[in-house]
Amino acid sequence: MKKVLITGVAGFIGSNLLDFLIDNTDWHITGIDNLSTGSDSNISGQKDNKRFNFIKMDCMHLTSLKEYEIVFHLAALPRIQPSFELINEHVVANLLNGIHLIEVMIKENHFPRIVYSGSSAIYGTPEHIPTDENEPISCLSPYAFQKYEFEKYLELISTRYPLDYVTLRYFNPYGPRSFNPLNKFNAYSSVVGIFLNLKKNGENLLITGDGQQKRDFIHVCDVALANYLASIHPEKLNTSFNIGNGSTLSILDLAKMISDKYSFIPKREGEAEITFANTSKANKVLKWAPLYNISDFIKGEL
Repeated sequence: MKKVLITGVAGFIGSNLLDFLIDNTDWHITGIDNLSTGSDSNISGQKDNKRFNFIKMDCMHLTSLKEYEIVFHLAALPRIQPSFELINEHVVANLLNGIHLIEVMIKENHFPRIVYSGSSAIYGTPEHIPTDENEPISCLSPYAFQKYEFEKYLELISTRYPLDYVTLRYFNPYGPRSFNPLNKFNAYSSVVGIFLNLKKNGENLLITGDGQQKRDFIHVCDVALANYLASIHPEKLNTSFNIGNGSTLSILDLAKMISDKYSFIPKREGEAEITFANTSKANKVLKWAPLYNISDFIKGEL
């Protein structure tokens, strides 16, 4: 039985990954989370499972990884806009936490596979549509830069130590638990979840700019599957993969799928005009393909 660690287990993606691994493997899973953006309620359904052990902890307080074969590193702080203001907090959460994990591995001379939750934000507004992993990096925010910086640390440290890693560059995850109304800074909070929450409360959907910005939306269960397949690949990969649906939808069209009550607010700086994943590398190497459709998800939520 494999022993694995999930950092950020109480967050949107972490908790869905936990559910997937409990349902589809016999692994023993330890999850850590400081609950700064995650929610205890996200993992409450697994608390009595003997194969799951939860520890309320910061990544920086981990002293050993020796018992683990796989580390899913999802712990992160919010999103693009807050990273311009709370700079130091984001550097610690999005970069230094991961570096600490690497240092523990080096100290113990034990190198479990790291499956790192990266971000398509590193591409900025890409030159090529759809976008593959060779797209020039063009970070438009501190958040994007921090996510890419840790990718580069993995790459550089692996030239000296036997790191075994996979980076998954998520496009725009959505799905159950993607928005916590009690915590507007929930990591990976999705516009899909925000819009659905506004609809539920009878409020106008707020569209930034003209709503023509386009996004590639990927269901969190497809993200969980990608994490699993990356973790069990028989070869050391030490590379990155785009994880998106391979399609694109404007924010305005998304809003119209959910409600006829919407209004416009000023455009936000630091966000891409379009995200659209070329996932052929993940299809070929990981044997991964998305299974979920956003329109079906929204119909089920309304």
